[in-house]
Amino acid sequence: MQLSLLRCVLVLVCMGVFMCARAGAAGSRDAVLKTARAHWNLADGGKGAASPLVPTGAIEYGVPATGDGAIPGAHVARMTNAYFNAGPELAVTGHEITVYLRARDPRGLWAYGLFNKRGIHTVCNFNLFSVDLPPTPGPDIGFELHSDNGFVMISFPISDVSPTAWHDFVGRYDGKTIELICDGRVMAKQSWRGGNLTQNTEPVVIGAETNLGSIIRPFTGEMEEAALWSRALTDAELAQLCRKEKIMPDETYAEPYDSPIHFRPAISRLGDVIPFFWRAAAGAQGEYNVFYLHSVEGTPWEHIVSKDLVHWRELPAALVRDGAPDSPDGGNMFTGSVIEREGTFHIFYTGHNPGNLRHLEVVMHATSPDLIHWTKHPQDMVVPDGVHYKADHDCDFRDPMITWNDEEQRYWMVFFGNDAKTGAQVQGVAVSKDLVSWEQTDHLEGVPGQECPDLFKIGDTWYLIGGSMYRWAKTSRGPYHEAESPVLDTPAIYAAKRTFDGRRHIWSGWVWDRSPERDSGAQQWGGTQSLPREIYAGPNGQLYARPAAEVTAVFGKTVLDLAHKPDLAGAKPQWHWDGAHLTGESAGGSQCVLDTPDNYMLQCTLRVDPAAQFTLVLREQPRTGDGYRLVLRPRKMEAEINGPGFAWPRRIGLDATKPITIQAFVQGTIIETFINDQYAFSCRAYNFRTGKLGLNVTGGQAQITSLTVKMP
Repeated sequence: MQLSLLRCVLVLVCMGVFMCARAGAAGSRDAVLKTARAHWNLADGGKGAASPLVPTGAIEYGVPATGDGAIPGAHVARMTNAYFNAGPELAVTGHEITVYLRARDPRGLWAYGLFNKRGIHTVCNFNLFSVDLPPTPGPDIGFELHSDNGFVMISFPISDVSPTAWHDFVGRYDGKTIELICDGRVMAKQSWRGGNLTQNTEPVVIGAETNLGSIIRPFTGEMEEAALWSRALTDAELAQLCRKEKIMPDETYAEPYDSPIHFRPAISRLGDVIPFFWRAAAGAQGEYNVFYLHSVEGTPWEHIVSKDLVHWRELPAALVRDGAPDSPDGGNMFTGSVIEREGTFHIFYTGHNPGNLRHLEVVMHATSPDLIHWTKHPQDMVVPDGVHYKADHDCDFRDPMITWNDEEQRYWMVFFGNDAKTGAQVQGVAVSKDLVSWEQTDHLEGVPGQECPDLFKIGDTWYLIGGSMYRWAKTSRGPYHEAESPVLDTPAIYAAKRTFDGRRHIWSGWVWDRSPERDSGAQQWGGTQSLPREIYAGPNGQLYARPAAEVTAVFGKTVLDLAHKPDLAGAKPQWHWDGAHLTGESAGGSQCVLDTPDNYMLQCTLRVDPAAQFTLVLREQPRTGDGYRLVLRPRKMEAEINGPGFAWPRRIGLDATKPITIQAFVQGTIIETFINDQYAFSCRAYNFRTGKLGLNVTGGQAQITSLTVKMP
């Protein structure tokens, strides 16, 4: 009897502890919600909320929650092409925000606006949304913001979770990083020092989104709860909100790596580069000026300068948006070029403004006595003439590149435009004696229109680069021909240009950012400046590329040297020491793996059988063998760089009867490799930030005669 009574007491005590724990947990969640800028229980349409909701469309209230992930006893709103409008007065200011929504799409379609104060990208305060984004198959969940320093978006495929289940979605921005969280797990995260959030007059909408004042993409499915904070909730608060023990981090996220050889602005991204070398006086060392388009509102021309192509000093912006809203200078400052004439520096740039009713794009002019202080000359504006180049509002007329043409003894302006007769994109030409009055002429022969053109001469050959593609000709007018290997690098690098320093043509562009920071992420406009490389002429119109010597000189500390015969533990028996050389031979494939740091420069010399295939695996993963592979195929005269979701092969000159050299710069999320100081193969490297070095041969023999790994 006493034992039974004791058991009853223990049961009651345990039940009391359990109930108190539940009440404490609920109370903690309620406390977090009470700090929200706005909070709505959508099961009753947000009844009693401080910010009332106006419903539109077919909505059933108080529907019992069902399906995977449903909270027992919960009630929800069932919506069919419906949404809630909280009005335009509700806004989040400052540089922090947290957005929360609990929702379910029983059909798993996820093709709707979810929770936002959007308008369009350029005025978006915040936007939690669902849509099918490239390149991943199927719908995605995304979170985007616009701030003082531009636009940012992150996303994840809904296939990474159950598409038809209930989910707690959270978007969080703390002024340094932006995160997208689902059910207590960080699904996407990106560094973003964007500044204060952009304000707009759009309404806050739950279950749709606004586009230029119109409400679009209403929701069909079920919603339970939504809330908004003007601060970044802590992980502990988010765990309470999502009813989880803790927030699970994004295991793929890594803090940004400060590469010693890549320039990137502290805020947002570096866009098109406009390099210009200037030697101030005879015998002076000279400086490399790089003007670049900054991926922020108005796309200003920022300005950096260096004496050694490695250490960059930031100068004041050269060009900023400063015109009337409907003027050429009231929109964006797009690409152009810099030239000096009789002691005055000239910038020719693109004024791009959709609000200009006459022309979307025009060529504008500015001058400077010192490369720092610039004066615009709107009276010198150049517009398409309608005779050679199409003059409709939305036609292309941008990216002017100015050079002195010795053949014609006048200045040339090469630009990206539309042929007046066919509308085709062409490489247009205008000519001038004084850099003020321009006469438009026929476009270049044998050249499809390329953005950011760069025309120059080496010896008696003219070269025209657009992006990273190039063509060559024996006269400036052409016809231009495609070389055997007609690109200077892979699609990882874009909007590249070069400058001549009296000895070398120094070329660089930007390496695409991807969002989220995954190799399969969507390409963003802009990124990080590629390492500067020297381009020089080869036979038959070829252009070759090799890293600038100043970049290689940064890496002086040797951490791995094949001459010291490092441990080959774990290497397959087909790999062995042959004197001082490391030799591998296999018909079916054989791998040797060496330890390396996460970030380094590699230099390697090898011989390979013409019939064999050699692969250098950078950041090889120990369990899966994944990594970033530089593949040499001498028989096909081909090389390729590949990784998760991409493969970029191209034909190159590869003589297997001679030693082959490889130089690889593995730096943070960027890998740039060079074969024989001629061919560049670059890629982003988001998925794998660490790993080992793999040497692989199949179909014959490869002999590594030297290999070093160096750090700064």
